[in-house]
Amino acid sequence: MLDLVTAPIVALLSDRLGLPAADLNRLLAPPKAGSADLALGCFQPAKAKGVAPPALAAELAAAVNASGLAEAIAAGPFLNLTFTPAGVAKALLPALAADPSVALRSQAGAGRTACIDFSSPNIAKHLAFHHIRSTMIGNSLARLYGAAGWKVVRINFIGDWGTAFGRLISGWKREGLTLAQLEGAADRVTFLNELYVRSSQAAKGDAALEEDARRWSKALEDGDAEARKLWQIFKDASLAEFKRVYALLGVDFDSWKGEAHYEDKMGPVLAELEGKGLTSIDEGATVVDLKAHGLKQFKKPMLLKRADGGTLYATRDLAAADDRFREFAFDRALYVVDLGQSLHFNEWFAAAKLLQRPYADRLRHIGFGVLLVWNDEPAEGLQPGWAKGRTRAGKVMLLREVLEEGIDRARAIVAEKNPEIIGEEREAIARAVGVGAVVFNDLKNARTNDVKFKFEEALRFDGETGPYIQFSHARLCSIERRFTGGQGDPALLTRDDEKAVLLAIARLQGQLERAVETDEPSVLAQALLGLAAAVSTWLTAGNRDPSAKVLCDDPALSAARLLLVRAARGAIGEGLRLLGLIAPERM
Repeated sequence: MLDLVTAPIVALLSDRLGLPAADLNRLLAPPKAGSADLALGCFQPAKAKGVAPPALAAELAAAVNASGLAEAIAAGPFLNLTFTPAGVAKALLPALAADPSVALRSQAGAGRTACIDFSSPNIAKHLAFHHIRSTMIGNSLARLYGAAGWKVVRINFIGDWGTAFGRLISGWKREGLTLAQLEGAADRVTFLNELYVRSSQAAKGDAALEEDARRWSKALEDGDAEARKLWQIFKDASLAEFKRVYALLGVDFDSWKGEAHYEDKMGPVLAELEGKGLTSIDEGATVVDLKAHGLKQFKKPMLLKRADGGTLYATRDLAAADDRFREFAFDRALYVVDLGQSLHFNEWFAAAKLLQRPYADRLRHIGFGVLLVWNDEPAEGLQPGWAKGRTRAGKVMLLREVLEEGIDRARAIVAEKNPEIIGEEREAIARAVGVGAVVFNDLKNARTNDVKFKFEEALRFDGETGPYIQFSHARLCSIERRFTGGQGDPALLTRDDEKAVLLAIARLQGQLERAVETDEPSVLAQALLGLAAAVSTWLTAGNRDPSAKVLCDDPALSAARLLLVRAARGAIGEGLRLLGLIAPERM
C-alpha cells in the first residue's frame, strides 16, 4: 500500500524526469541510514538528462518541497523524502477503512497459476516433527501466492507406492492380521509402522521372507486384487491420521495424487526419453547421462530405472509434472522439499529441458534447512544439545505430539495470565497460541537456514515469537471493544510513533510481493514483527503521557487513533492468517 502514499510524489517526479512511474517506483527505497522514509538515487535519471546527480537531486528536492507532498532534502546524489504523519494517514487509512486486510493484497500474480507441492509424507509412517518445515512453508506460500492474485493449486504428493508395501503385505499375511485389529488400534499408523519394522527385521537373513515381500510387491504392481485391497486399507488408515494433524495446523490440499497415480504414466516418459536418444544403460540401470548431453555440472548420470525394472523418483516427478501441466497449465510449479534433495531436483529439471517441456523454466525447488530440537536429557551416552528432531530417548518426535504439548503449555500460560478466560474460549486460545508458537518459530527464519526449536523460547510473549504478534493483535482488539465514539479524521494523527505504525502497514504489500517472488515466508514474518514492535511503542507511549493514549480526553483524537488501531489490527490479523496462524481477540 506504499503506492498510496508515494503515488502523488511519483507522479510529480515522473513528469519532471520524463520517466515512467513504474521505473521510478523501482528506484525508490528506504535509505540504509534510516534518515528518511524513502530515497531516490539520481544516478540513472541524471545520466539520461545529462546533468550531475547532486544537481538533479537538489532540483527535485525544491520541486517536492514546493508541492507540500513531503519534506525533501538533497543528500549528494540522493533525494531523501520524509512524509508527515498526517499525510501518510490521509493517504492510507481511508483505503483500509472498509477492509484492513487489503493491506496484504496485490494483483501482481493476476491471471497466473501456481502449483505448490508440499508436505508429501509416506504412507504407514507418522508425520514427524521435521515435516512441519515442508508443510508450513508450503501452506504459507500457498496463502501468500493467493493474496498476491495467483490461482493456487495445493498438492500433497504422498508416498503411496513402492517396495515397502510388499513388505507390509507380507507381514500382514504372515501374522494373520485383520482389519478389525487395525481399526481397533489406538494409533493405526503406529500399528502399521510397527508391522513394517517387524517384517523388515524378520526378513533379515531369511531369503524366503525376502522373496515373499518381493512377490507381494510385484503382485501389487500387477494389480492383484488382494494386494490392492490391503494397499488401500493401509493408505486410508494413514490418510486419516495425516488429516487429523493437518486439521490441527489448519492445512488443506486441492490434490492428493500420490506416487501410485503415476504408476501407468511413467512408461510413456521413459519411452520418450529413449526415443530421443537421451538414455543409456549403466550396469543394467537405465540412466540419462546429463554430462554427455552438454550439462557439465552433473558428475553422475541420473537414474531412471533400476536393473530390476523398478522406476525411481525422477521418472515419477517427470510424469507428475506432465500431468499437472496438462490439468492446470501452471505458470510456476513449486516443490517444497529439503535442501538435501537439491541434486534430485536439479537433475530432473535438467531432464525436462532436454525433453523441451514448455514448463521447464517454470519449475522451482523451494529448499529448506534442517530442524534442530534442544534436548536437555538426550539418549544415554550423548551430551545435551541440539538434535535433528529427536526425543530425549533418541526416538523420532511426532508432529502431533509436539503440537499437543504446545497447546498444553499455552493453556497453562493463558490460565496464569488471564484466569477469567475459561472453558471453550481458553481451549481455542490455547490451540491458537500453542500451534502458532510452533509454526511461527519455523517461518520467522529464512527457509534455507537450519531452525532451532525450544518450547520455552517459542512460547514467549515477548521477542520474535508468534505469541508476541498474537498478543499485539489481542491488545488492539481490546482497545476496539472499549471504544464507543464516532468517525475519526486521519489528519489528526501527527505523532512520529503513529507514523511508524502507518508506514509499517503501508509497506506490507511490497513485503507480500517480495515474499512471493523469493518464495520466502520469513519476509512477511519479519515485517509483522516490525509492525507489532511499532504498535507496542505507540501504545506504550500512553503509559508515560496520557495525551498519547488511544482513548484520551479528546474524543476527536481518540476517534482518529481508533482508525489506526483498526488498520493495524486488521493487517496483523491477516498477516498471521497468511502465515498459517490464528489471531486471537483475547489472550
